[in-house]
Amino acid sequence: MTDALQDQVAKSLKLVGRVLGDKFRLTACIGIGGSGAVYKADQIALGRTVAVKLLNEELSADQKMIRRFRDEATSASRLNHPNIVSIIDYGQASDGLLYLAMEYVKGPTLTQLLVNENPIPVDRVIDIVMQSLAGIEEAHLGGVVHADLKADNIILDQRRAGVDVVKIVDFGIARLVTGVRDPEDRSISGTPEYMAPEVISGAPPSFASDIYAVGIILYELLAYKTPFFAGSTTEILANHLKAMIPSLQTRREHVSKDLDAIVAKALAKHPNDRFASAAEMRTALSSLQVKRPRTMTTSARCLACNAAMSAAFKFCPECGEPRHRVTAPVEVQPAPPPDLLPLAFIGRDAELAQLLEHMRKGPGKDSGLLISGVEGTGRSALLRHAYERVGQETRVIYQVGPDPSGLAAPFYPIRSLLAAVLQLPPVSSEVELRDAVLSIGLNERDIPGIAQLFGHPTTLLELEPPVRRREMVWSTLRALERAAMMGPVTVVCEDIERFDHPSLEILRRGTEATGLALPPIVMTTTTEFAAQWPVAVPRLEVGALEASALQQIVDKVEKGGLRGLPPVQTLYQTTRAFPGHIEHVIRYLLEGGKSEDTTTSLPDLVAARLSLQKQTTRDVLQAAAVLGIEPQLDLLRAMLPADTLEVALADAERAGLLGHDPSGELTFTSRLVRDIVYDATPADLRRSLHGAAAIAVEAMSPDIALLGHHHDLAGHPKDAMTLLRRAGDHAAEQLDEVGAGQFYQRALVAVRQAVQSGDDDGTAEGQFVALSVRLADVLRARGESSLARGVLAEARDWSGSPMLVAMIDRASASIALSEGDIDGSIAALRRGVGRAISTGDMNLVCELYLDLAAALLRGGDADTALHELIECIDLATLGEGFTAIDGPEPFWRILRQQAQMVENAGDSYKALRLAEAALFHAQRVRSRLGAARVQQLLAQLCDKAGLGGKAERYRLAAINEMRSLGDRRATAELLLNDTPSKSAVVVTSRMEDAMQLTKEIGWAEGHERAKRKSSPPNIKS
Repeated sequence: MTDALQDQVAKSLKLVGRVLGDKFRLTACIGIGGSGAVYKADQIALGRTVAVKLLNEELSADQKMIRRFRDEATSASRLNHPNIVSIIDYGQASDGLLYLAMEYVKGPTLTQLLVNENPIPVDRVIDIVMQSLAGIEEAHLGGVVHADLKADNIILDQRRAGVDVVKIVDFGIARLVTGVRDPEDRSISGTPEYMAPEVISGAPPSFASDIYAVGIILYELLAYKTPFFAGSTTEILANHLKAMIPSLQTRREHVSKDLDAIVAKALAKHPNDRFASAAEMRTALSSLQVKRPRTMTTSARCLACNAAMSAAFKFCPECGEPRHRVTAPVEVQPAPPPDLLPLAFIGRDAELAQLLEHMRKGPGKDSGLLISGVEGTGRSALLRHAYERVGQETRVIYQVGPDPSGLAAPFYPIRSLLAAVLQLPPVSSEVELRDAVLSIGLNERDIPGIAQLFGHPTTLLELEPPVRRREMVWSTLRALERAAMMGPVTVVCEDIERFDHPSLEILRRGTEATGLALPPIVMTTTTEFAAQWPVAVPRLEVGALEASALQQIVDKVEKGGLRGLPPVQTLYQTTRAFPGHIEHVIRYLLEGGKSEDTTTSLPDLVAARLSLQKQTTRDVLQAAAVLGIEPQLDLLRAMLPADTLEVALADAERAGLLGHDPSGELTFTSRLVRDIVYDATPADLRRSLHGAAAIAVEAMSPDIALLGHHHDLAGHPKDAMTLLRRAGDHAAEQLDEVGAGQFYQRALVAVRQAVQSGDDDGTAEGQFVALSVRLADVLRARGESSLARGVLAEARDWSGSPMLVAMIDRASASIALSEGDIDGSIAALRRGVGRAISTGDMNLVCELYLDLAAALLRGGDADTALHELIECIDLATLGEGFTAIDGPEPFWRILRQQAQMVENAGDSYKALRLAEAALFHAQRVRSRLGAARVQQLLAQLCDKAGLGGKAERYRLAAINEMRSLGDRRATAELLLNDTPSKSAVVVTSRMEDAMQLTKEIGWAEGHERAKRKSSPPNIKS
């Protein structure tokens, strides 16, 4: 080993354990070449084994190489063929190293095959080369040249017993023929033994040079060495250019003249004299191929003596000749025997009894049961068997799951649940929803919360987020209570770890003590997520089966005719006795997989099963995975050719990879299967499928979040950034801060990409800053202040206009205030005020002054806060003061705030005048919430001034306004506080109203106050 190679080996080994982009952990170095090293790696998110190629450091430091790498990686990741190793990801690590992530193939290279199994039967050689040509043909149709085909770059995947599946690797130096070649590039690519004459002469690699390399490989497999083997590289290259090809018939017996002629044509010196395409060469070879059955058989015949022998025998029992391998992929996949799958439901009696006991409970306070377990333990199977038992009764089961697109749309599962309870169609009008709410015994006050949850515009949008959240939560819970009163009901929520946060909040409230008689609620989730749920909620952990139960399953399966299962002890250790894992082992064996390959992780086993499916089946699975765990058939039909779709869907269902949910909708059989299909799809193909999905979604159901999601992952940043921002705004409006933050973050990335690609229409700066401010506000609200500061710091680098910088100043001040840095907040707001004044945007000026006054008050400086508000009023009215009849939209808030401060300072008369002016401006800009808030303040001020009649009028107006807006708590507070300070009269009907409102929203303290005030006082005699 040379010093240079030793140094490269040492460097490569040091990288073992490294994590690339939070995606891949390198676990072992499995190969070193001239351009870099190949590692076995774990795909962290899925626990699946992949291969990762890291380019050498010196190549990663070359900007020209980086550009070339990205072009070539993109071209390679377009390829999707069973004979080509898929490129699933590529990129550049934080320290600059370039990497390609690809499917991991376990098997010998052709070089290793030549060492271990020499001679190789002619018919096997022909099949191997034909499969190689099929992969090369696919690449050439996509405009991709391999440029370094050789025996080391072809692996035989031998997952099926007795079957070779060719896998071509290392398209890392492929060139995109349709692209423009760098005129300064004078390098030649390839390995000397396989290099075509024209490439040696300086021409770029081409389709013809790939055909030449295949010819060399064909010759090598038949003759055990390459045709132009020599002692030095110079000699080898010279032989390619000038030497005649040694006849195969002189190097190996029983080679036909036709085969010799095919090799000679593939190795012609001039490209035009070779086969015109990979398809033409494959056709020529197929005419020589010995015809064999395409399916697995239980017996075979020895090609040497024609004796019958079992397919399991490696050698003929008569003459000892090795049994020849089948090299064509087995396409026929019979359905599993009915006795084998689904697996027998064994060993879950105790869990089923506990689940059934909970599902059969009546309405009550302790409504929740949390079923947890890891992937494959059988949570869904447990529910399915419970449904079969309960389905024989009169009980109604409402079953809901997460948003099937994977986007966790706000309130998706709760909306689905309420639609079932209210018996609403998927799309319903406001009138239909109102009638349905009233029909189950709810009242008009419950309509806004439920309508808001269904996405209808309601008066709640004028209220503060906590108010809207409270109304939506309690209206939902009251609807569930009414459903429980109408008959036996159970709610089942599956996979809640993938629910949106607003839906989770409703579930949490529903499973806590609420005072409502709710139906039993069953929730399923992962063990990890269950740890985050309130400890008071009862648990049902679904774990591994007992060894005796596993033995029963194995006995039943073997009795059904399956052979090749690993020993029970091995199966127990490998699968941890998880039914889902056991089922994949059985299906893998039924599909022709080898028993020894089943001793692997569940993600790797699922990936291995996918590799055994037909290409048409994989095509459909890949398109379906892009659409989510429950792909819509209409979208699939719009994306794929109709002639193959139905057959491929049927194959995928027979394989247990796709199925149907209880409502009959198409679904992947598990989240893991969907995720592995998605991540195993070649990267550029994945982008293309997202592009096709975007077109289909836009034509059928223009959901902005879904459309933005697909445009984003299709690599269309200009289309994605606006859609994702709107999706973030919608999520924020629906009180989903987590979802809003995710959409805003993706929109920011899309803006960066649009600028980098030169696709900016001049709005990028404004969009980036506005998005950053929104994202920072969301992060601050979630308590992630340091992340919020980082977002704003980057936004400052993008902002040039004073207005944009003022927006950043305001957001920065909010973060500082949330952390208790009052001085820092005040300083930022003062800077923002100055910048906003220079822009003339008085709405922004008022917002900044309001924030500044609040920060000063929090710091105990009321006088300065009042001074700042007066200054703001002068600026907003050009000196007219609070008597002005015009002003910016937030003007009423400035006046209301000043009125409260003046009242606190003891000037009740001026406070009353300011509040009346605030009411005028709130009504001027049609702010119903503003009018109600100011009327509430006016009632208090009039009470203090002894103006009882006027106070009552303002209070009644505020009550009516708050009631119409849908804020039950604020209405109840006004009702509870309606007694004038100089009177002992209590309006009984109002207290009864307050009692009802406080009960509806679960406000226990307010309810007790209403009860006390409505009770007649004890009068001592």
